[in-house]
Amino acid sequence: MKEAEERNIEVVRRYYDGCNSGDLDVLLSTLTPDVVHYFLPPRFPPIRSAEHLARYWRKFKTLLNPIWSVDHVMAQGDEVVIEWTCIWTPKDTDKRLLFRGTEWYIMRGSRIAEVRAYFMYDDTRNTEITGFPYLERGYPMIAQ
Repeated sequence: MKEAEERNIEVVRRYYDGCNSGDLDVLLSTLTPDVVHYFLPPRFPPIRSAEHLARYWRKFKTLLNPIWSVDHVMAQGDEVVIEWTCIWTPKDTDKRLLFRGTEWYIMRGSRIAEVRAYFMYDDTRNTEITGFPYLERGYPMIAQ
């Protein structure tokens, strides 16, 4: 793997560290000022700018206590693709749920310039690929 691709992967991992901690400085260090984050579910409009995106993830951390993991990662040139898991607590409950998804990143100058997030969202149940052997393949799970 090329040095630039390894660096881009490290930036995405650091971004997830920021999502897990809610640390604005960590998040901002990974984003271009004009970053755009697109979401698949229509209920989530795009978020534009590093400041808005960093504050969004800090609020998400504060309200829903997520634990994110990067389960798989690949890079080619200025693109990074990951598969992730998020374990979280919906508002007004104490039930831990998980959802899984994938994201495509466009990098510019060793920072994230664009995120395209593909996932299903449901605050009443886990959302993941039906029938996939997550446990057998070592993915994060919620103890039942």
